Amino acid sequence: MEPRHFWRRAIALVFDIIIFSQLTFYIMVPFADGDTMRLSGGIYSSVSCRPVPIEAEAEAFFAERGVVADTGNLCINYQNGFYAGTDLLVSSETNAEGNIADTAKTVSVALDRQGQLINPYFPVAMFGPAVILLLFVLVTWLWQGQTLGKKITRVQVVTNDEDYASLPQIALREVLKFSPFILLFVLGVFAPQYTLEQAVPLLQKGEDIALVLGFLGASTFIYILWWVAPLIWWNGAMPYDRMSKTVVERFY
Repeated sequence: MEPRHFWRRAIALVFDIIIFSQLTFYIMVPFADGDTMRLSGGIYSSVSCRPVPIEAEAEAFFAERGVVADTGNLCINYQNGFYAGTDLLVSSETNAEGNIADTAKTVSVALDRQGQLINPYFPVAMFGPAVILLLFVLVTWLWQGQTLGKKITRVQVVTNDEDYASLPQIALREVLKFSPFILLFVLGVFAPQYTLEQAVPLLQKGEDIALVLGFLGASTFIYILWWVAPLIWWNGAMPYDRMSKTVVERFY
């Protein structure tokens, strides 16, 4: 069977995800105010913190959450140079350098520019995956089976008849290609406790081990079945290529 250019495709995919992720970030900038709507996912992130006293009313708020302290760290966050919100971190103990100790229990709360508690939303995390998927579909269709990454690695998506793929074919292919990510994203929306961000801390704390290992094991199995096994079984002819009746060929 003809080789399916796995490494060229893998390099192209990594390159495209980086480019599309950052493009999505800048598309979301006008919709973020830095307070309630916060940016995330920038390549360059920076945080500047300074110690601040905790007011008496706030001390009771943190004491209810298991942290007793009279000072905290007010941290201002930036993503790609854009203001991305302020957080107040209050910890139960500090180390000799005055920083948060590794053994400390820390409570973090989001504040607006006036110092009031808020419940922030992250448009890049909420809508970014859908925008990235849309960019993959549109760019591949408009560039006749190529993205910028595929142009660099000299490969192209075509039909089994060596013709240009149609928009429905490309849309089906890209949705199927990223279907494990889509399923995990939908699962995270309706059941946040099953997201990787929640599973890893539980594993570190030794809590709900069976649940966490089951989630991680199922996720790993799905990834292997969808992306790794076809490299062995079908010489890299991925299932989403077969289902959409497309193939990846060298572009000359």
